Formats: sequence, structure tokens, C-alpha cells
Amino acid sequence: MRSLITGIMLLLLLPNLALAEQLWGPTDAGMTVKEVLHAVDGAYRIEDGGRLATTAVEEARKDDVALAGEIFTQQFYFMDGQLTQVTFKLDDARDFETNLGLVEALTKDLREQYGEEADAETTQAGIMRKANVSWIEGNRKIGIFLMTMGQNNSLMKVNYQAHFAE
Repeated sequence: MRSLITGIMLLLLLPNLALAEQLWGPTDAGMTVKEVLHAVDGAYRIEDGGRLATTAVEEARKDDVALAGEIFTQQFYFMDGQLTQVTFKLDDARDFETNLGLVEALTKDLREQYGEEADAETTQAGIMRKANVSWIEGNRKIGIFLMTMGQNNSLMKVNYQAHFAE
């Protein structure tokens, strides 16, 4: 009976564990580009990747990654040759309101995995609208970011990054 209850509890945890696995994948902060390319099936090298404000540079990518029933591009960012951030950029360009529903669904899923969010806000300043939700777990920061300017399609990303308390 005890093993049956344990088995049922593990089955209930699987969707949450799968979401966490999708975010960071089989990688870990500090891995090299070569290690990431070896660990992530379908990942490939990017020569002229984007640069984040932290100076981390996208050096690897994986296309067509499913997250919460949507298709994202998975981007791997490195600083000083070490993996510091994995970003999922939504491939389908849609309006803010449509993507806000996806933010809410992802928030619910991530809340089950990481608990209550550390920060959540939806703001509007002139024609700009944005929504941010974030969690901090140990040395990781997980964040959902959605932004639009006016009536244009919105930009949506899910970030999973190395985070060290100040």
C-alpha cells in the first residue's frame, strides 16, 4: 500500500518535473558550448547570436521546442565560455492579450513547481504594456516576460538563468 501511494505521488509530480526539465534541459549553469551541444539533441551552434545586457552571448540554439503546448526557440547564452541563461522565445507572433493567457498558464505550472512567485506585475505606460513573473530557487532565477508596444505583436520569453544573491 505504501509503495502504491508513493507511486501515485510520483505520477502527480511528473508534469511539474517535465516543465522544469524543459526549462534548463539536460544542461547546467557553467557548461561550455561544446558540452551543451553534446547534451541537447538538436541544438546547433550560432555564430552571430544576440547579446544580453549582462554581456552574455547566444552561442547555441534549438528550434521547435514545445512548452505549455506552444512552440518556442530555445536559446543558450554564455558568458566567459560558460552557460548562464537558457531562454525560450515564443515563435508565434500574437497580440498581448492572447499571450497574457499563456503567461497565466505558465505561471500556474511554474507555481506548482517553484511555489509562490517572488515577483509578478502587469503594467502599462503609454503605448507599452508588459507582464513579468519571476521565481528564485537557490542559484536559479526563472522568469516569464511579455511586452508589446501599441497594437504590434508582443514579444514573449521564458528565461531560466543562473542567479547569485547579492
